[in-house]
Amino acid sequence: MAHTGLGTTLVTIQVYLGSQGALDVVGKLLPKLVYVSREKRPGYQHHKKAGAMNALVRCSAVLTNAPFILNLDCDHYINNSNAIREAMCFLMDPQLGKKLCYVQFPQRFDGIDLNDRYANRNIVFFDINMKGLDGIQGPVYVGTGCVFNRQALYGYKPPMSEKLPKLTCDCWPSWCCCCCCGSSRMSKSKSKKTAPEEGRRRAMGGLSLFRKKKKKKNKKGYVAGLEEIEEGLEGYDELEKSPLMSQKGFEKRFGRSPVFITSTIMEDGGLPEGTKHIVVIKEAIHVISCSYEEKTEWGKEIGWIYGSVTEDILTGFKMHCRGWKSVYCTPRRPAFKGSAPINPRIDCTRFSDGRSGL
Repeated sequence: MAHTGLGTTLVTIQVYLGSQGALDVVGKLLPKLVYVSREKRPGYQHHKKAGAMNALVRCSAVLTNAPFILNLDCDHYINNSNAIREAMCFLMDPQLGKKLCYVQFPQRFDGIDLNDRYANRNIVFFDINMKGLDGIQGPVYVGTGCVFNRQALYGYKPPMSEKLPKLTCDCWPSWCCCCCCGSSRMSKSKSKKTAPEEGRRRAMGGLSLFRKKKKKKNKKGYVAGLEEIEEGLEGYDELEKSPLMSQKGFEKRFGRSPVFITSTIMEDGGLPEGTKHIVVIKEAIHVISCSYEEKTEWGKEIGWIYGSVTEDILTGFKMHCRGWKSVYCTPRRPAFKGSAPINPRIDCTRFSDGRSGL
């Protein structure tokens, strides 16, 4: 547990079950529960729920950096124990999962009256429109009941799919000139690609940059600086002008936190072994400070998008514009349920202060 007083505000990070974890009745390790209260100061724009979600993404990246994130409103609960598993079937699929930014579930509510006077079922949107969008590029993000791919929230593009080699047709003889010409063209095109060009193509696609970079740590167990991280990209001279290649580019994009930046570019996530807990907690407090997002791309190109009361729709559109796809998952038993609004006033003011995000 860590507290830090900043003027008249207080930042709180509480890790339940302790740093070493705890075991359940059958001897299995219980997951840790972390409570985070971000910093808020007068005169700063906190962006309500969107700002809270971005702060939570950064804090969780420093503490755990799990590859997937579940987003629920504060009045929702898990109604189907297999819901997360069904989402993982899409996100961990060897082919489809690499290009998925999120899996969206429909919103379902308890306590709906027989006449549904406030349209809480929203049948046209959730049972018709969303299923139609699922057949194009994917459904929109509705702000709750959604499982995210963390890398998509960092503003990266999905990996570029490699073209399969052309196969000759069995119905034509092997000496057919068209087949020979086609294979020769392929060999020529492959020979023209140089290593830097291939590296640039894959890196700008999204995930290959993570595979090339290696994290390092010094003897004290601290996370390596950005200069050392960049050593993993030797030979890719064509990427030097890219924002992903310079320390200033990293800081302008993600903010001044080497620990957080390291977690975003690592293939398997997490932090190097031996990193001290006090360093992790200190950095987690740093990334949720109210001034951390200044002169960065948070809320513009990264994370939840600011500037609208419907930040969820904008966030989903941003991911789709980069080339990501989404999936609409509608299990027979509703995955998540919430409390149905009993009047329009409660429905409009419930999340006005943004507490549901963090």
